[in-house]
Amino acid sequence: MKTLFLGSGAFGLPTLKALIQTGHEVAMVVTQPDKPAGRGRHCTPTPIAAYAAEIGLPVLKTANVNNPQILAGLRAIVPDIFVVIAFGQKIADAVLGMAPHGGVNLHASLLPAFRGAAPIQRAILSGEHTTGVSVIRVTNIMDGGEVLGQIPTPIGESETAGELHDRLAELGAPLMQQVLREIETQGVRAAIQDATRISPAPKLSKDMAHVDFAQCARQVSCRIRGLSPWPGCLADLLTPDGEVRAKVSILKCREVSTGDPSGKPGEVLTGLSIACGTGAIEILSLQPVGKRPMDMRSLANGYGIKAGWRLKSHPPAAQGAP
Repeated sequence: MKTLFLGSGAFGLPTLKALIQTGHEVAMVVTQPDKPAGRGRHCTPTPIAAYAAEIGLPVLKTANVNNPQILAGLRAIVPDIFVVIAFGQKIADAVLGMAPHGGVNLHASLLPAFRGAAPIQRAILSGEHTTGVSVIRVTNIMDGGEVLGQIPTPIGESETAGELHDRLAELGAPLMQQVLREIETQGVRAAIQDATRISPAPKLSKDMAHVDFAQCARQVSCRIRGLSPWPGCLADLLTPDGEVRAKVSILKCREVSTGDPSGKPGEVLTGLSIACGTGAIEILSLQPVGKRPMDMRSLANGYGIKAGWRLKSHPPAAQGAP
């Protein structure tokens, strides 16, 4: 089938690469315009645009795929199907209608769970033990189309949202290929989503960059991992007398058993685990402001951290407040 690939984020890269490498006819890539990025704020192409340019694939960059002029150009290609992954724009029926097979989308959850912009992060934040990927038909209801295929996968005990993102992206590539083969041979089976099982996955914000150590270790772990790498969980590193020695972003952790249940929430325990409301966590990676990521042992060696120090996290608006 002649395919138009609509995508912007890195989540779609493994699928686009797989389609190219296995001989699918990808006629064009449609993606978001270049945006300023980095300290220099240089205009940077999307990951999809960069890869397409690298292999010589035609690229169309537009902030509105539904623009009549864009629509005319896409119609001239005479596509059979649209593959839509992390595109970042709502696609009008007029666009989808030009392809006999409409559009299919790869979504990073087991729909109807976690419809929305942040399904990976929300699954971890909600304490789920399993997630997966779904391929659905594109409709005017966000993530509400018929399910054409799914693959479940467990969430690792220390897996971050960033790590899970990359793993699900790879998992989705063969599923998309399978669904496209089934559509082409008229063997696809479509299932309507169960409306009683819908859960939302709204996008994250910088205001979420904090963690409450008074919660149980499971909740603290899910919070830290679900917000990593962005926006992270910010915390002050305090000496026993309350002096702020560093500001850090906690990036990766796991629950641990501890023989010291007396620690107060956020307190550094013997062995450098961190006390929670109940239980404790081991911090596997954190990043002091302006420095590289490191493990807790390296941070302890650099700052002389011992049992009795503590981490205190505030909502971003309160960072640095007394």
